Amino acid sequence: RLSRVVEDMFTLARADAGNYPVQSQLMYLDEVVDEVVRAVRVLASNMNVLIEVDTVSNAPFVGDEELIKRLIMNVLDNAVKYAAPGSVVQVEVRQEADRYVITVSNTGAAIPQDAQAHIFERFYRGDDARSRTESTGGAGLGLAIARWVARLHGGEVSLVQSTDQDTVFRSVLPFRETPEP
Repeated sequence: RLSRVVEDMFTLARADAGNYPVQSQLMYLDEVVDEVVRAVRVLASNMNVLIEVDTVSNAPFVGDEELIKRLIMNVLDNAVKYAAPGSVVQVEVRQEADRYVITVSNTGAAIPQDAQAHIFERFYRGDDARSRTESTGGAGLGLAIARWVARLHGGEVSLVQSTDQDTVFRSVLPFRETPEP
């Protein structure tokens, strides 16, 4: 866990300095999401959480595949960790005109209203119900990295809502099939 925290801190430091090497390539977001979901399903099954996926097929996107995986992994990992046992985490990828929208939602403890404005800040963790424990781990860097990756690709990650019924995160990435000049 410590090596992951150090790697995350190193990534953000390089990003701040403008020294992160971006490797843009053609990928398919539907395949990237499926790959990340397969990896997270192990954690989900250990926590008695089911992951359901609904993606558009053949979703070409140009960007850094490893960074996009990291964005999706960080948001999905949080959704699973904070989901109520026996519940479902839903992942949806759809194309809207000139952009892709990736929505991740779960049911579980709501993010407190006063914490919602801070969740994308580095090292921020909310109240005890959502803070780091042995089962959730983390150092409060995942959502900061997810937002940086989205912005690096001309997009955004946001918290749509967090209530007693569900918590919904949305990642928006511009549709591009060819690298920018």
